[in-house]
Amino acid sequence: MTDTNNELKKCISCQREENIVPLVSITYAKNATWICTQCLPTLIHDPSRLQHKFQNMNTENPPEQLID
Repeated sequence: MTDTNNELKKCISCQREENIVPLVSITYAKNATWICTQCLPTLIHDPSRLQHKFQNMNTENPPEQLID
C-alpha cells in the first residue's frame, strides 16, 4: 500500500501514529481506517468498546453469521 499523502496514519482507537506502533488496515462499511496491533484484540474480543469509533457497527453479530 503506497500513500501519496505524507500524513502519518493513526490508530482509530488509541490515536498512536504509525511511527510508534505497527498499524493494520481495516475496512468497515466501505470506509478504510487503521488499527494498531495492540488495539486489534479489543476489536476482535470486545468490539462494543470501540463501537463509537465505527458508524453503524453492530456488535451483536453471532459468529455463525460472520463465517460460513
